[in-house]
Amino acid sequence: MTSFIPKKNKPHHDIVMTPIPLAKEIIEHYNPTGRILDPCRGTGAFYNNFPKKETRLYCEISEGRDFYNFHEKVDWIITNPPWSDIKKFLIHSFTIADNICFLIPFNHFSTKHRLRLMIEANFGIKEFYGVSTPKTKTWPQSGFQLGSTHFLRGYKGPIIISGNYGT
Repeated sequence: MTSFIPKKNKPHHDIVMTPIPLAKEIIEHYNPTGRILDPCRGTGAFYNNFPKKETRLYCEISEGRDFYNFHEKVDWIITNPPWSDIKKFLIHSFTIADNICFLIPFNHFSTKHRLRLMIEANFGIKEFYGVSTPKTKTWPQSGFQLGSTHFLRGYKGPIIISGNYGT
């Protein structure tokens, strides 16, 4: 029997490095300014490509720099977050940033509970920027549309849907 409930993401599947061209595309699309944090630096696909003139910050659990221990205010968070811990990751992001961009399938944000958490934190989804799923051996293939979801503090307007779909 096929289940309608998707398999849970497991922590060992969270270590998936974002291809550099994809990270650059997302950064160029949003053009972040100010203090920019990559809370999951990994090999630096996002962090290394943030605008050099801006204040670039990072966390990386494998280096002992745990995002959950980071409490400085930042203007932007742009990252490929751990999919297995997305709720906790999103809640912490709401406490330190005004703009949050997560590279993750859009369906991760469509649950009633996560939408309620977003609204309670005074955030809105400003844009879903669809991207092509990387065709690498390590990137999870899910059948759900991958993209960068932009959460903005205080945003109450319509959700912009842009980018590539079905790829």
